[in-house]
Amino acid sequence: MPIPTRMMTLSLSLLGLAGVASATPASAKPVWATGTFVYADLCTDTESGERAGRRIVLKRSPTGDVLSYETPSRSARAEVVTLDDATRELSFQVGGEEGGFAFRGTLATDALVGTVEDEAGTRPLRLRRVLRSHAHEACPGEVTGSIGVRP
Repeated sequence: MPIPTRMMTLSLSLLGLAGVASATPASAKPVWATGTFVYADLCTDTESGERAGRRIVLKRSPTGDVLSYETPSRSARAEVVTLDDATRELSFQVGGEEGGFAFRGTLATDALVGTVEDEAGTRPLRLRRVLRSHAHEACPGEVTGSIGVRP
């Protein structure tokens, strides 16, 4: 049975469009999606009942990145935020009456790892990514016979 001319023309047109679509490069997707990313080690000291730790909240949107830095005694918005999507390197600075705070490191889906620099000096920082606040949970104690703390 012969194929009607109209159907054959439509089929050839679709094949031509498919060829053009495959010849154009696909647009690159961003490495990090928009949304809110929370990294924290907040907890409550079992002896004193005081809060300890810190929380870093990164809000990504097409209009720009906003980062907030929180401790039990401080809450501030970062003045300078630099995030490289390709390398996932993050740096930010927070100023204020309590003194300056700077971070440089790597942003991952499960943790924020790098170094902080403030009036106390430079030291390593690792905050795990969290989905909810753990501020009400007890802080981990020291491990007997070790120089570290419990994970």
